Amino acid sequence: MRISSAVLLTVFLASCGPEAGAPQGDAIACAIGPGAQFEELCVLEKLAMEGGREMLVIHHPGGGFRRFVMERSTLLPLDGAEPLVVNADYSQGALEFSVAGDRYRLPNDPDPEL
Repeated sequence: MRISSAVLLTVFLASCGPEAGAPQGDAIACAIGPGAQFEELCVLEKLAMEGGREMLVIHHPGGGFRRFVMERSTLLPLDGAEPLVVNADYSQGALEFSVAGDRYRLPNDPDPEL
């Protein structure tokens, strides 16, 4: 019985991969959850896609994330059926938008790809 328990423990521990590191990218302001205030707690990760498009992954401080694609100067959500609502545009220095009660501010990036 001890040998089988040791084997099971070894198999279990071997199946656990290394812990993922912190997401790489720029800190952005976000307000996650109802009543939250904007703080620079989220991380914006930019990933190149085919056709010159760019995927944006916004990582939440608790480990959650949302994925978007920038297509023809339009930000489109990739996950779930929740719509993206634009609250302010780049003329105010940042694109402010919300998805399902979570709010985000993307800084005005002079890079035309974003």
